[in-house]
This record gives sequence, C-alpha cells and structure tokens, in this order.
Amino acid sequence: MKLNDVSFINDVFKFLQQKKLVHKELHMYFGVEIFAFIATGLAAGILAGLLGLGGGVITIPCLILVFHFLKVPHDLVMHLAIGTSLAAMIFNTLSSFYSHYRRNGVIFDIVKPMALGVIVGSFFGAMIAKVLPGSLLQIIFGIFECLVGLKFLLPQKEVKHMRKMPKFFGLSVISLFVSTISTMLGVGGGLINVPVLTHYHVSMKKAIGTSSALSFFISLLGAVYFLLLGAGSTEYPGTFGYIFLPAFIVISITALFSAPWGVKLAHSLPTDVLRKVFGVVLMLAGIGMIIG
Repeated sequence: MKLNDVSFINDVFKFLQQKKLVHKELHMYFGVEIFAFIATGLAAGILAGLLGLGGGVITIPCLILVFHFLKVPHDLVMHLAIGTSLAAMIFNTLSSFYSHYRRNGVIFDIVKPMALGVIVGSFFGAMIAKVLPGSLLQIIFGIFECLVGLKFLLPQKEVKHMRKMPKFFGLSVISLFVSTISTMLGVGGGLINVPVLTHYHVSMKKAIGTSSALSFFISLLGAVYFLLLGAGSTEYPGTFGYIFLPAFIVISITALFSAPWGVKLAHSLPTDVLRKVFGVVLMLAGIGMIIG
C-alpha cells in the first residue's frame, strides 16, 4: 500500500470525525494502529484468495490486540472483534469470489442450496455469540482453529469409495450448521466449508473457490445481524452495533485489493502446499487465542 493510500484513509477519518461518526480521541491513536489495520487487511485478503477463508483467523486475533491497546472494555472486546471481522470481510470475500469465478473455480450448483442455510444459520450464530461471554468465545475460537488446522496437517486417508454429494436439502442443512458456527466465531466459513467439500471429493481449488462465495454471504449476513443485535449494547466511540468503524474501513480497503494476489497463488501452488499452509495458519492462530 502506498503512502498516498494511507493519506486517503486518514482523510476519511477526519471527515468521519467532523460528522461525529468517529470520536476525536480515536483519531489520535491512528499512528500505529492504522498500520496494524493495514497489515491485517493485507493478510486477510491474501488468505481469502489463497485458502477461501474470510480472513477472520487473522483479523480477530489482530483486532483483539489493538482493542486491548485502545482500552476497549474487556467484556466487549471479543464481540466487537467478531462483528468488525465479519463486516471487514464483506469486500475481500466478494473480491475473492469474483476472482475465483473468473477462473471457473466456483460450483454454483453447490452454492445455491448452501446459501439458503446461510440465511438462517448466520442469525442463529449471531444470537448465540451475543449471549456468550467474550472470554468463552475466545477459547472456543482457539480450540476450533486448532482442531481444523490439525486435520489439514495430518496425512489424508485414502478413500476406497466415492462419497456422494448430498442433495439440495442436505447441503442446506450442512450450510445451516456451518454458518451458525462461523458467524458465532466471526469467520467466513472456509474453515469448515473447504474440508466439507473436499470430503465429498471436490478438488481443493474448486472447494476454495466455492467456499469463497459462501464466505461472502456469511460475512454479509453475519455483519448485518451483529450490527442490529449490538445496537444499544455499546457506547464505545466509533462503534455501530458490534462493528468498530475505523478498523472496518481500513481492513476492508486493504483486503479488497490484496485478495486477487491470494487467488493467483491458489491457482499456482500445488494442493499439498495449500493444505499445509491452511493447517499451519489455523494452528498458530488457535494456540494464540487459547493462551489469550
């Protein structure tokens, strides 16, 4: 990202400050934090394109660190990180989705039934997250990432028979559960959707592309639900519901432009490398979240 891009983002915050959408005290912090958000957005965008993730595995741990530095109330940190992560993933998952689509990497016969499950599942996930304490959500998030990461690091078992892809209703039910967990934890769904699709013998690259489409829908609906459910729950400056506006703006802009880089890597790297990268990223992020 160029220096003039950083200046543009700062101009955006000044405008929002004038409109009283961002508290003047927040703008004072944006020396170090703005670069932390930029780095987070770049990493999230590349992961979105490379692994079909929404980027929450990177975004949430980084947001938690910054929120602690900004002295966000402890009981609000995790919920604000989840809501902001989902909102910030909207544009980079859309960019990743479109990039995979241009490379014929999205299976729409799978996306259509699973999108129906996302509508209901995202609402359930947001409701569950709202009633759970932030400390418990963080531990669940870490354990979940470690388990999925371990699966991708272990050797694949040879399958002696073909697994038949579920019908329309079956895919919708699977998506309902996936989107519930994903929205509750603030991730785009690629953490589960990619393993589910490869389980049914969808190629890794097609699974990643299809997952990127589903991650877009989960991020969009999840962010809307967190915005509505968080209305009136926080008076911290710069927040709309459970969305922290400054982080949302910076991460969205940077992730949007870096997602295509990940797509190029996804279509050039061998499948075994993709699985190992996927697993290592999840294990490291999960351990960090559990340790706190």
